[in-house]
Amino acid sequence: MKNENIHIIREEKCSTGTISLRSDKILMYQPFEHINTVNVDELNEMYAIFMDITGGVPHLYYTDNTNTKSFGAEERILVSNTFHHFASACGIKENSAITRFITHSIVYLNKPKIPLKMFKTEEAAINWLKSLN
Repeated sequence: MKNENIHIIREEKCSTGTISLRSDKILMYQPFEHINTVNVDELNEMYAIFMDITGGVPHLYYTDNTNTKSFGAEERILVSNTFHHFASACGIKENSAITRFITHSIVYLNKPKIPLKMFKTEEAAINWLKSLN
């Protein structure tokens, strides 16, 4: 279900990766290769960019968490408390038991206010997000 007409309409780099908004209004986060965790300061930096790019209107959100190795309690709480400000649903690309454990921990301990689902591929995540509209 690839659409060749989709392009990036806005892109911002932060200390951990690239945040972009596609022409189909899907907000995306792609961490740099060496990033396997983020701290509160980095999350706050990302949050400011997400809010600026979306204008405070929640968008469908895709994140590539394939390299994620850890995520602290303070970070989980911050994400749980702010996610819904810029995201209406979240598709997460993952490829490891560690990422699944971290995500399930977030969902169990800090119930997200938006639908959240994990996928093995970006395409599957994007297709799921688009099916929610």
